[in-house]
Amino acid sequence: MLQFFEELKRRNVFRVGIAYVVAAWLVVQVVETIFPAFGFGDAAVRTAVIVLAIGFPLVLIFSWIFQLTPEGLKLDRDVDRSGPVLPHAGKKLDRAIIVVLAIALGYFAIDKFVIDPARDAAREEQITERARTEAIIDSFGENSLAVLPFVNMSNDVENEYFSDGVAEEVLNLLAKIPDLRVISRSSSFSFRGKDMDIPSIAEQLNAALVLEGSVRRYGDQVRITAQLIEARSDRHLWSETYERELVDVFAIQDEISAAIVESLKDTIDLQVDEAPTTAAAVSTEAHDAYLRGRYLLAQRNAIGAAREFEKAISLDPEYALAHAQLAIAYWLGDDDRAPAHVEKAMALDPSIAEAHAAAGVLSWREEDFQGAVRHLEKAIEINPSYADAYTWMANVLQFSLGRYAEAFEMREKAVQLDPLSWPAKVNYIITLINTNRLAEADRELEKLATLAPAEYAAHRGLRLSHGGHWASFALGLLDADKIFPESRRFRFALANVLAIIGLEEEALALGGDDDSDLLRLLGEPRRAAAAVEAILADDQGSPADGADVGLPLVSAGEYARARPYLEKSWQEHGGMVMTIGFDAYNAAALIAVRRAAGEADNVADLLAAIRDNVRRYREAGMVNSIDQSPDYEDGLASFLAGDEPRGLALIARAVEDGYFITPREAYLQSLYEHPDFAPIRAMQEARQARERERFLAVVCTDNPYAAVWQPAEGTCEGFAAEDGD
Repeated sequence: MLQFFEELKRRNVFRVGIAYVVAAWLVVQVVETIFPAFGFGDAAVRTAVIVLAIGFPLVLIFSWIFQLTPEGLKLDRDVDRSGPVLPHAGKKLDRAIIVVLAIALGYFAIDKFVIDPARDAAREEQITERARTEAIIDSFGENSLAVLPFVNMSNDVENEYFSDGVAEEVLNLLAKIPDLRVISRSSSFSFRGKDMDIPSIAEQLNAALVLEGSVRRYGDQVRITAQLIEARSDRHLWSETYERELVDVFAIQDEISAAIVESLKDTIDLQVDEAPTTAAAVSTEAHDAYLRGRYLLAQRNAIGAAREFEKAISLDPEYALAHAQLAIAYWLGDDDRAPAHVEKAMALDPSIAEAHAAAGVLSWREEDFQGAVRHLEKAIEINPSYADAYTWMANVLQFSLGRYAEAFEMREKAVQLDPLSWPAKVNYIITLINTNRLAEADRELEKLATLAPAEYAAHRGLRLSHGGHWASFALGLLDADKIFPESRRFRFALANVLAIIGLEEEALALGGDDDSDLLRLLGEPRRAAAAVEAILADDQGSPADGADVGLPLVSAGEYARARPYLEKSWQEHGGMVMTIGFDAYNAAALIAVRRAAGEADNVADLLAAIRDNVRRYREAGMVNSIDQSPDYEDGLASFLAGDEPRGLALIARAVEDGYFITPREAYLQSLYEHPDFAPIRAMQEARQARERERFLAVVCTDNPYAAVWQPAEGTCEGFAAEDGD
């Protein structure tokens, strides 16, 4: 073996191998740099590496057979081994190796300090582009499209409603395609007039494709230009210009839709037999009024929109879409004329999503919850990108049927379809907070900050209150009130939080001394019952729900007086316990009422309903918070069923997590009086005092909310803020 290695050394095989490897490395580096500039991809580089690898053993064999001499290459057997040839060849190979190494080191230095930074910058740009592309297609994949408002090129700025209408009609046509997700009008149209490039807009909307265009209306002629753009590359996939008489506007919309569908078939392999077509009005004047109505409805002007839809129907009584949209406008304006137009729209054309959506929201208002779900499901089936239908469905499922997990899925879909709608985003953020998905909630809150600053402030406070930091919620609501003092909603919520932290005078100043729920939070059941009695005595008004009467009465010990109202509410809510309506407090109150009447055996249905609500809570991933708690309801059911140790342990955990238990409710007296409830009460009272101190430390020291709100006179007297609170 030793003799063999000596022979390899003598024949310069090692030197040749080293020289070849160094030279091959240098060639590969150059190839990787140069080939892409000439349009050659990775395949060409791989080919070069393979050829060099194949050449390595061949070169070694060649160096074994031949020797380099002053006279040139000779077969090894013909070389005189006693002469000076071999040392001469070795020295030449050594010099060659040194030269190649020097070139390699020089190239390495240039690559490291000159080429590499530029390449890294390009790579970072590619990574950024790839990340943006992934973000764009994250929600819907490649099959997602945003239709931007078409630019009004007419001389009359009042024609903006018409250019918007054309874009929206095309949007609605494309939204009917099941495999294509089309971003809602309210989000995509929010970019009107903004100086942003297409990839940036698409990134904010989570859309892979964007349709933009323009409309010029002159006399009875119209010119519409549309173009479809791939967002990641800002590349035009299709564009076309249409010049028609105004009477043909419906045909143009259908042409645009069909052309886009054909383009999408080639671009994203969209599976659709044919493009949807417009449900056209008989009269172009009726359609014009309909477009003005849609324009106003998008601006939340339900009254003005209703007038335009009424005009459209007067011009074309058989215009199904106008009837459906008028019903929705009436519903938003709480107008009793909505049902007639729902019925008319369904009779004229039951295939339009808007008709089923209108039927769904009307069924919800009439407390036909299953009917509401059926119609809204049908609306979504017809138009899978109908963001409002998802929101309305979520409301029915969550607030009227207690199907929390399904409702949360609907809210997520709504915000994906309408990512710049602040109401959809607020509902989604509340869902994320209630299910302890706090990192996601924080990300969505950042997006909400620019959409609706007041809503951001309020819901950031809600997010920070997680875990029992009630003062953070109160301060967040004050921040919101400072931004938008015209809204009563923030002050109503603030009144309840101030009651929870024990600031009675401030709470009543905001909420009023006739709010029975607020009075119960303050531990004033007698005053709550008196407030309800005053309402009952008023011939001009009555509570909306039997529970609104029954619970304050039973809280004050008026069991016999409360029972009819509680039983009525129990039946109206289908024998179910839910977050809103007939909740766990109402169920516990009715249990106490029945037991007080000697019907101890008649409470199993109520206990089972509380536990079923807990099950639905937990299936949806809901956690303890300031005003809802699976643990509290589970513990309450266990305590009332006789399993006191388990019940108290769960109730203690709920309070530890920041849930607030209303004090001094007559029907919960057995809980309050239990010896093991004393430390739970102490825990809640300690938090109440601590959070009150945290709140007062802000508002009693250079009050930043002085312009919109002041503590009651005397509240801050003797107060001293403590460091570290």
